[in-house]
Amino acid sequence: MNPEIIKYTGKIHPANGGEWNEQLRRNLYAYYPSNSLKEAVNLAIKLNRPLLLEGEPGCGKSELARAVFYEFSKQYTNYEWDYRLWNVQSTSKAQDGFYSYDYIGRLQAAQLAKVEIKDDKSDPANPKDYLELGPLGHAFNKYYLDEKENQENPKYRTIVLIDEIDKADTDFPNDLLLALEDQCFEIKDLRPPKWLEANPEAPPIVFITSNQEKELPNAFLRRCLYHYIEFPDNKDDLKKIIQARFKSQPHKLVDKAIERFLELRSEMNDDKEETAKKVSTSELIDWFTVLNDYPPEKVLKKLENERYPFGSTLFKSRQDKSEYGL
Repeated sequence: MNPEIIKYTGKIHPANGGEWNEQLRRNLYAYYPSNSLKEAVNLAIKLNRPLLLEGEPGCGKSELARAVFYEFSKQYTNYEWDYRLWNVQSTSKAQDGFYSYDYIGRLQAAQLAKVEIKDDKSDPANPKDYLELGPLGHAFNKYYLDEKENQENPKYRTIVLIDEIDKADTDFPNDLLLALEDQCFEIKDLRPPKWLEANPEAPPIVFITSNQEKELPNAFLRRCLYHYIEFPDNKDDLKKIIQARFKSQPHKLVDKAIERFLELRSEMNDDKEETAKKVSTSELIDWFTVLNDYPPEKVLKKLENERYPFGSTLFKSRQDKSEYGL
């Protein structure tokens, strides 16, 4: 059977000011995708391929997966939605995303069993007790790993975020190729070895982000859909982002702060090389978080007397602070 057709609209948001999500253990805020980004998400779902996202640091690449999770968990309640985050590090290996196996723990339990000391937590005769699934392992777990392992769970669907894949070494993306394409992998440490495969009726939705620190292999790119998230230079779009985060701010203050921010952004665009760090939406949010702690009248006065008050939230180098902060 084909999976149910689902569609990301970008219209279902948490309330202004944010909404605590217990499953993600964080506040979620409204996310306003462009039409081209919504199209990319829906094509990735339709074709059952990962969506590779690039863009300037701080442009909201990682937040997209959470926004999709929020909307789908509200809109498609016939599924039990899960969200799995894989923060890639320089030492990460593809195996980390599938599963890890506690060889030492099983050996210790076996030694304790020989001297008749019971360990209530695990059974050395049961290798599954020492298996821990990674983010992709959970997403591809079509069958339970417990006594119900032969029963399918078609109501369970996962959104996976593989964040900053370009941090890992160059072999990392290639080691994910077949698993992402075939949506299955082998657990070689079980006897007999076991394959975990995604439920074809409820396949995982995979987002991958990159800050373009390394080039990704062509074979990997071929298996992904791609979208570059542009900075929202439109003043109204930035106002929506601020108003989603902060309640009841005077329009005059929001307009003034965003105008000043866009001036800085424009100067940096004119002066900086493509590889340099320009202010993005994350700096705007940090800046406004500080401005929001003061009475609007005081903030407006500071904006009149200083180019960029509380500039430490905007400038990420001594050169930037010296060049733009005075």
